[in-house]
Amino acid sequence: MPFFDDSGPRPEEERGLLWRSIALIGDQLERMILLNVAWAVQLLPALAAWAFPGLPDWLRIGLTTYTAFAFIPASAVLFDSLAQTSQGVPLSPDLVKSSLKAQFKPALVKLLPLYSLFFWLVMAATLAVQNKLLVLDVLTRASILFLALFSLYWGTLFIYQPHASPVQLFSASVRLVWRQPGKTLLAGFISLLALALGIISIGGLFLIVPVLVVLIQVQLYHAVHPAR
Repeated sequence: MPFFDDSGPRPEEERGLLWRSIALIGDQLERMILLNVAWAVQLLPALAAWAFPGLPDWLRIGLTTYTAFAFIPASAVLFDSLAQTSQGVPLSPDLVKSSLKAQFKPALVKLLPLYSLFFWLVMAATLAVQNKLLVLDVLTRASILFLALFSLYWGTLFIYQPHASPVQLFSASVRLVWRQPGKTLLAGFISLLALALGIISIGGLFLIVPVLVVLIQVQLYHAVHPAR
């Protein structure tokens, strides 16, 4: 089959979060890889800052700051593009460009506050360890775990409920976890396993794993929040 010569997703008969996600990737593999690479490139500045501690502090701060802010819109584009692909829209450069144009500002306004909660909780956990505050340490670590479960829905809720505020997105994610804790835990475990394998292999993280994780989350949303 020629490069880019595909006719769109045809995974209707597939069942299960993982298998449906894999079927979607298989139908448009080359495009999925390119989309994943475009997302992963946004991580390179922060990785460079971490890998080269001898760089000037101002440069390391600048590189890290770039990734911190570019990561959120890039992830929003990933969710928007793949949500449309899951509904039968072929993945294309025009689709990605329109997603970037539509989601760039809303992502910074809505998703950045949500994902920054992880930063503040990690800071609180670090402070608790340094000061030997056992209760605070336990509470922050438990909060991080719960937040990780809730975050499985943030990207899809952001796409499918575009007028919701960050607080409303957070509340909706809590309700979805409460509605289907089993499916949420399963999706979280699969996503964590995929990320672990991607990090170990390095290439997987830059080639396809983030796309797979986002597709799993899109399928999870449709499984627990069917269209009415």
